[in-house]
Amino acid sequence: MGSLVGAYATSHTAMMIRKFQPDNDVHAAVHQAFAQVRAEVDRLSPDVLVVVSSEHLKSFSYDSFPQICVGIGEIATGWGDGGVASAEVPLAGAFAAQLLSEGVATGFDLAFSANPKLDHAFMAPLTLIRPEMDIPVVPVFQNANTEPLPPLWRSAQLGKLLRDVITRRPAAETVVVLGTGGLSHWVGTPEMGQINSAFDERFLQHVRAGDLGAILAMKTADVLAEAGNGAPEIRNWVTAMAAASSQEGWGVSEPERRPRSGGEPTARGPRGVVLAYESVPDWATGIALARLAPEEEP
Repeated sequence: MGSLVGAYATSHTAMMIRKFQPDNDVHAAVHQAFAQVRAEVDRLSPDVLVVVSSEHLKSFSYDSFPQICVGIGEIATGWGDGGVASAEVPLAGAFAAQLLSEGVATGFDLAFSANPKLDHAFMAPLTLIRPEMDIPVVPVFQNANTEPLPPLWRSAQLGKLLRDVITRRPAAETVVVLGTGGLSHWVGTPEMGQINSAFDERFLQHVRAGDLGAILAMKTADVLAEAGNGAPEIRNWVTAMAAASSQEGWGVSEPERRPRSGGEPTARGPRGVVLAYESVPDWATGIALARLAPEEEP
């Protein structure tokens, strides 16, 4: 069986590259955290990097917009949007094909895109974490901005699917999962530039505690109202948390996301280590990075 050797989650705004100022202490703290993730991924040396993210009407449009789409094929290419340089990214075609086929067989109506193009949601974190673009990637698109939005428990089910596929991969294969997006931010609205640090800190407390149940209990409408139209991207963190969890028997159906009568959530994830959180008005985003697995720095 294959093995998941690491899982991380980060924010992904293109402004952290386009508007980066090295002499700004807040900017530098974010980039230092990305450098730490880069060093850890280098030490983990995975065979495959599964990147779960969203996109911003670059690869998909309203004539055909999937809820979840797996990138298959040999090469993905960056759009070069938002000031993030384009690059060619090798794809882990065999892993992607197995994820697609097993997902459909187990009830996920997955779409696929052959040799897809990737916007800054994928390319900004990859540029900072693996600028060499030498680890084969499985890009997984999740809808986070176009109604109707799926509930967060569906993103946890996707994480469980990823974990199950990893266990059925060849024994020597090692995998790192990276979820990107969020935290609080408003895009293209009068509120753009605002950041709700209280929401972000509450969410990160759940990440630190591995309290996936509390996150799954969030309603998308409340997340939108409190943290902006970019905040539903936290679903990509949920997928990474669920993929990193070794717990069995949860996340299979919607009712299991609900707390037990005593208030204890049924869904537990790994206890995450928050590597950085900064409210960055210059980038119009609450920026966070977390290691979800392993618990100790590799």
